[in-house]
Amino acid sequence: MANKKAILKQLADYFADKGKMMSPVEYKAADDVPIRYAVAKRPFGSWARMQGMIKVNFPAEWEKAMSITPPAPAPKAAAPKAKAKPAAASKAKAKK
Repeated sequence: MANKKAILKQLADYFADKGKMMSPVEYKAADDVPIRYAVAKRPFGSWARMQGMIKVNFPAEWEKAMSITPPAPAPKAAAPKAKAKPAAASKAKAKK
């Protein structure tokens, strides 16, 4: 498990520095990777599982890699007022 965590941390930092999560093709084509593709994928079984583990274990790096920015709060609009029901109608429904 310690080996997995170390590899995951290196990959998370690399993707955060790049500012994007790479596909296997992009990762293989890059010449500045910290770990070879086969060594990076081996402990996780698949590239998608490795990406999911980065998302869970290193959320700050995941946000940097995915370039996620928190959405700006939407301006609050006046809530429409509920219409008052006539009292006679509600009493009639209650008797049924």
